[in-house]
Amino acid sequence: MSATTPFVGTRVFSNLRDTIAAIDTRDSTAIGLCLPLPNISAADNGKIPMDEPFRISMDDAATIAMLGPGLAQDTINQIASEGIIADIAFSRVAAKTDLEQQIAAIVGSASQKTGMFALLEAKDQLKLEPGALLAPGHTSQRIGGAKNPVAMAMDTVATQIIDCIAYVDAPSTSREAAAAYAADFATSLNVVAMYPAARVYLEGQDVVRPLSPHVAAATVRRDKEVGNPFKSAWNRPLLGVRGPSQRVTYRDGDTTSDANYLCQNGLGTIIEGNLLWAPYTTATDPTVRAYRQIKRIRTRRSIEKAMLRALRQYLSEDVGPHLVQLLARSLAEACEERKALGAIIDFQIVYSKSLNPGTFLRDGGLRLKLRFEETPGLTDLQIYTEPQPEAFDVLSAAIAASLQTLGGINVVATD
Repeated sequence: MSATTPFVGTRVFSNLRDTIAAIDTRDSTAIGLCLPLPNISAADNGKIPMDEPFRISMDDAATIAMLGPGLAQDTINQIASEGIIADIAFSRVAAKTDLEQQIAAIVGSASQKTGMFALLEAKDQLKLEPGALLAPGHTSQRIGGAKNPVAMAMDTVATQIIDCIAYVDAPSTSREAAAAYAADFATSLNVVAMYPAARVYLEGQDVVRPLSPHVAAATVRRDKEVGNPFKSAWNRPLLGVRGPSQRVTYRDGDTTSDANYLCQNGLGTIIEGNLLWAPYTTATDPTVRAYRQIKRIRTRRSIEKAMLRALRQYLSEDVGPHLVQLLARSLAEACEERKALGAIIDFQIVYSKSLNPGTFLRDGGLRLKLRFEETPGLTDLQIYTEPQPEAFDVLSAAIAASLQTLGGINVVATD
């Protein structure tokens, strides 16, 4: 009995799909920005929609000018001052005169996909998915002494996108106030909080603006330099920052300096004028602290995100040894490449019978475990010094040897 439809003659069944899926790292350099446009002109008002993603190319001076003066235009100028050109998914919200109402508008609705949540639609509508989220000027307030609602929404959106970081600003009043802010997000792996604000040069004036746009832009710049999101962006100068809005002390080796206090409390800062000093997210809780390094969490989320779309091609295929072998080879090739780039130390792919009982396999399910460890970035270099008395024995021997070269009978070196 034939396993195919009977036919008299010769047929060709062509399958040109790759058998081994290419798990490519996506371009995460797009930036998501959500802000009002209170000074947009009447002529331009209808050209940028409310509460839905709108593409802004930083090469498009006309569109940027259309935003009108204000935080949105300043933010794009701050990003540009870091020497990068990026695509921006912009979600415009209604302008409000009351701060809390403005914050509510930027938060938007998760169910209606408005405000910050509109950026979740950027992939479908713009073919542009942000790797960084910004809402400068509206993330530093602790309304009612509690979590900032905009930063909370950014954290949620970043989690749904998977390989995405929310760049926010902590209160600039004091380092203690900033630490209290970061503690609100102690279990969040996707939030990078900055302190204090930045002194920048905009429109011919020295002004104070949120630091977060510069940090997001510096991360994008680093990604573009190396072609992937696996390297640290900190310990490098911010090109568009003239200095912090208030003094941040740093002394090499001094654990009591402001910069170390801020880092250990889940905050980033700048030292020595414009040197970005931000290795960690806000994740200080013991349950997530192992992944507080921005480098580590970005690497892991990038790998997790890359697998989702690439391995979709295997759905609907017959579950069996050959399919599992193809999946394992796809994962192994992707991990080997990332290992060669220094992104991960090592990896292991595990098929477990206990994870794949017969009832699960019967329903078309398959579970593979991918174990790997990201390469950490060096953050704490410790050099121990102590006296070496035996060095004088070496010195004494050298003196004796030197005297012996004189060759005179009246010069003698003895024990």
